[in-house]
This record gives sequence, structure tokens and C-alpha cells, in this order.
Amino acid sequence: MAAPRPIRLPGPSFGSRPLPVTAVKGMDALRVHGAAYPAVQFRLVSSHRYSHPEASGGLLYLGFDLETCLWECFGDAILDPGSMIARSRWMNQRLSRIRSTASFRICDLTDLKTRSQLKVDLSALKHTDLEIPQAWGQAIQNHPDQIDGLFYPSRFTTGRCLVLFERGGSGATLKSSVIGDLPDLDEADSFLDENKIALV
Repeated sequence: MAAPRPIRLPGPSFGSRPLPVTAVKGMDALRVHGAAYPAVQFRLVSSHRYSHPEASGGLLYLGFDLETCLWECFGDAILDPGSMIARSRWMNQRLSRIRSTASFRICDLTDLKTRSQLKVDLSALKHTDLEIPQAWGQAIQNHPDQIDGLFYPSRFTTGRCLVLFERGGSGATLKSSVIGDLPDLDEADSFLDENKIALV
């Protein structure tokens, strides 16, 4: 039997070491969200990858292309037998654009040098036991450097995602505009066809 690989978690000295930070000027991102709710909504949902149940504030998950946003929202249902999404859920989802002209300080977990400095690998960041990526999310969110969020790799695509932490600074500058409801978007229809997804 093969020996298990180590599960890498932030150590007790994590908060005493400076975080590797990427300066990002401006924001132009996408979010798929319930049409009945605002696009910019910092929430704490324990089933989300970096949202530790004891997080100090809400989190806002964003993407940069529609395909990645849809996979992040519906990926598990798509990969289950039958590739089915509840029709009511699909029909009530909306795509919005999130923009800001502010500067953001981001920890880029898609960058190998950043992961090497933090002593974490992709298996920990994508682990199916959510306590592991959530431990990293909490450690970064609570770090004394008080950064604005983190870039992270999608579990499903080669795309990059972003989670912003609820703070009183740059996050307050985010402005949203509606692109359209998913049932009205040709690109969303193509996503269903290409992945042979059934709405039930």
C-alpha cells in the first residue's frame, strides 16, 4: 500500500511571517449569482472552499470567464451521473460584471513561488475535505498583513478565481452591472450543449 502524502496546513508561526502579496490595480471580474440577490454580497457559507465557519467576515467569490464561473457553481452536479442541474436553479441565476478602480493586495495561490513560500501544494488547496482549504482561507484572512483576498485555481478549469475578504477598504469600491440572466445568454446555452447537461 502506497504511503499517504502529507496534508499541508498553515503552521503555528504562519501569522508571524509576511505574506507574499501581489498588487492589483483595478478589478474587472464576473459573478454568477441568484437573480434575487445583489451581485456584490459578502457571505459566509460553510460549503464554500475558503469560507471557514469561524471566519472574521464574509467572502465574495469571483471569476474572470463565464465557463469557469459556471463550473465553479455547478461543477459537482455536472460530474455526477446524468449531468443534471435543477432547472429552477439554472433559470434563477444571473451573470454580473464586478468592477473597481481601486488597488487590491492579493495573495496569489495560482503562483508557484507564492505556494512555495507558504509551504502549500495544490492538493491541500483543492482538497475534498473542506476543513483543509478553509484552514488556509482563515489563516490568510486573519493574517496581520490584512490583505484584500486571494487568487486561487479553479477545481474544474484552468481558469483563475478570486475571493475577496469583507473589509472596510477596497471591497467597498466594487460596482456591479447585470450582463444577463443565464437562460438569456447564448454562451450559457452553449455551455449546456457542449457539456451535455440536462435541466431537470
